[in-house]
Amino acid sequence: MNLITVRHVGDDDDPASVVEVTMTNGARRNAMGAPMLAALTNALVTAEEAGCRALVFRAEPGVSTWSAGYDIAELPVDGSDPLTWTNPLEGFLHAVRQSPFPVIAAVEGGVWGGACEFVFTCDLIVAVRTASFAITPARLGVPYNTAGVAHLLSALPLNIAKELFFTADPISAEAAASYGVVSRLVADTDEMTTTATELGRRIASLAPLAIRAIKGEMTALTDARSLTSDDFERLTSLRRDAWTSQDYQEGIRAFSERRKPRFEGR
Repeated sequence: MNLITVRHVGDDDDPASVVEVTMTNGARRNAMGAPMLAALTNALVTAEEAGCRALVFRAEPGVSTWSAGYDIAELPVDGSDPLTWTNPLEGFLHAVRQSPFPVIAAVEGGVWGGACEFVFTCDLIVAVRTASFAITPARLGVPYNTAGVAHLLSALPLNIAKELFFTADPISAEAAASYGVVSRLVADTDEMTTTATELGRRIASLAPLAIRAIKGEMTALTDARSLTSDDFERLTSLRRDAWTSQDYQEGIRAFSERRKPRFEGR
């Protein structure tokens, strides 16, 4: 089964200068399991090898859910860390941040959980006004990893990041635009497609080595501060308390059984 499609949408002189990658696993709401993340990562690598200067990630037109986030079916329930630093999502997001060209997210529908980190890691976001974003690990009892929290803190105002994490409630694309997170707010799918493609072509028309250097500088300057060994030990201990708890097991069971979880704080 094809999880993505790839097409070149650059100008007539160099169609491959702008690549559009579309997630096509609508039956699973584009959940980001290992196969999907591998396909997305491979698309980035292939685009770079082909001389891409800008890349657009999107879902199929008209979706109600852009992506449901990290595939819950792949979260462990054996007492091990559910979101290690080496999980496939972290590897993919690292590839997005380190790619030599700007990456654009073209968004419609709902963006949930780890998919928010995906979108907010992209360099530019074009979103339909009816799109929404929700960071949902607290609904499942999942302790988000420190790298992921750092990524989201670099994209969002601190108080907004706290509200999203602590409530798991969605915010609208209009609200995200007012916080400076969404670059372009558009009316519908057609305008989203046109705007994202035009942004990609504009970027591709400029000096790629200068843009590559500037993106590298921005990535380095917005990386999280260095944490001490004591910081890592304390944060890992807090996360371990959560991922080994009964609440974590309850959250995963409730999701699978399509019911509201009953968290007891133990």
